[in-house]
Amino acid sequence: MKKILIIFLVLFFGIVISGMAQKRSSKKKQAEKELTEKEHFAQADLFMKAMSEKSLNNLEKANELLGKALEINAKDAATHYEKAKILQALGRKDQALEHASLAITFDDTNKWYKVLYANLSKSNEAYETYVAVYEELVVEYPGDLNFLNELAFAYYYTGDYKNAIITFDKIEEIVGVNEGLTTQKVQLYSRTSQPEKAVQEYENLIESNPDEPRYYALLAEFCTKNNMEDKAIWAYEKIVELNPDDPYVHISLAEFYKNKGNDQKAFEELKMGMANKKLGLKTKINILFGYYSGQLTDEQRKQALELSEILKQTHPDDILGESFYATMLYENKEYEGARTIFREILNEDTGNYPFWEQLLFCDLYLEDNVQLTKDSEDAIDLFPSYPLPYFFAGIGNFQLKDFVKAQAFLESGKEFVVNNNALLEQFYSTLGDTYNELENYEASYAAYDKVLSLNPVNATVLNNYSYYLSLRSEQLDKAEKMAAKSVELDPYNSNNLDTYAWVLFKREKYEEALEWIKKALGNGGADSGVVLEHYGDILYKMGETEKAIDFWTRAKKQKDYSKLLDKKLKDGKLYE
Repeated sequence: MKKILIIFLVLFFGIVISGMAQKRSSKKKQAEKELTEKEHFAQADLFMKAMSEKSLNNLEKANELLGKALEINAKDAATHYEKAKILQALGRKDQALEHASLAITFDDTNKWYKVLYANLSKSNEAYETYVAVYEELVVEYPGDLNFLNELAFAYYYTGDYKNAIITFDKIEEIVGVNEGLTTQKVQLYSRTSQPEKAVQEYENLIESNPDEPRYYALLAEFCTKNNMEDKAIWAYEKIVELNPDDPYVHISLAEFYKNKGNDQKAFEELKMGMANKKLGLKTKINILFGYYSGQLTDEQRKQALELSEILKQTHPDDILGESFYATMLYENKEYEGARTIFREILNEDTGNYPFWEQLLFCDLYLEDNVQLTKDSEDAIDLFPSYPLPYFFAGIGNFQLKDFVKAQAFLESGKEFVVNNNALLEQFYSTLGDTYNELENYEASYAAYDKVLSLNPVNATVLNNYSYYLSLRSEQLDKAEKMAAKSVELDPYNSNNLDTYAWVLFKREKYEEALEWIKKALGNGGADSGVVLEHYGDILYKMGETEKAIDFWTRAKKQKDYSKLLDKKLKDGKLYE
């Protein structure tokens, strides 16, 4: 039985294997034959269906159909080409390259097949092939500018700058000299450290059209960057000669001279540029900000003011020119002139808040407290939720000794301060001084404490707070610590040194007090009635009455001394 089964299996598999071999042989013969008409139609039908799916952006389906078409005819170049493009779109660039290669294998006469093959070679980092294919295309189509441009780019992309230049030269022979080609060649010469040849390219461009100012500008810019001063100046001068009203040439020359360290020449060129009506005012102001920003010298401030005056004269009907001129007056500490212009602007348009701030600062620096309070109140009427006018109103009234009014403005204004601790500090600091003048000492201390919670190193408040405590002999330990801190923060300030000496005096530390009052005297305190009087008080406590009276006498010659000084001098003794 087993023997019969084995014979049966051998016979069965032998028949199957024989049948398979016959089928393979048949297919091979069939593949070698020309396609039948039916197969042609089937392949064409699949191709058209694939193109239809492609048009609907069904790329995967299109790719599948093209694959089936290739099963019928694996040598169809067009099908390989379309499949390569679809695979490229699907991001399968390695497979795409394979089919692009097959496309030109089966049809090496179609230039678009070669273009796709070249570009896919580039995508797959097969750069030698990328360049070689475009070299072949240029030989086959010598007058095709697109292929020449692509070849030049291929050389550039692969770092073959020499051949890139040669290719651009061929393009130039066909189309002539133009700015685009010149720019490309200049970049290549720059990359190969040949600036002289780059200059020659610009000179060729100028020769092609010697009346075009822009070409001289390109040459000037290049020469400036490459330290070819003489050629740069020649090019700039040619621009002025050809187009004296060019709005940018003097600005470029100013930049040129500035970079060369010739500030005076730069300034002269800027003046001519600012006087040119063809250059927009906003552009001019932006240019000036580039020159005059940050920490300026006195000379730079004067120059900026002169230039802003030129802007004002060149653009007489533009409020921007007026305001910029006023700002430059302000920067030059010509507050009266600035204030006049800001007021004129606000008379025309009261709704421009930034100009109100500048006006108030002018009032402040002019120490015109009457006008400061008036202008601040006008600003508050127009902008009731802006804190700064309240602060200025508080300052003005404080200086005019209307402390009740100062308190009202300061207390109201601080409520409008948002996300600005620096301004809030100023409000509470001035409130502390105001409460002190109103003899509301607890409120004064609370205000100072608020300042120090915002900024523990506010030297002014540390000094004032400690001084007022010492005057009333209150919390002297705290006063001493704050006074010491203020001196540490500002060691050459005679007011701080005097306060520290006075607090030590109140704590009966006379030797230390004498040491610090001497420092106050040596740092500008010799002209202070307060410092001189305190010096005398300390000496008196140390038993040096004659020296004390001498310092009191000197204090009397100054303006700022206490109400008790006359009594001290009259009786020759200390009163506290």
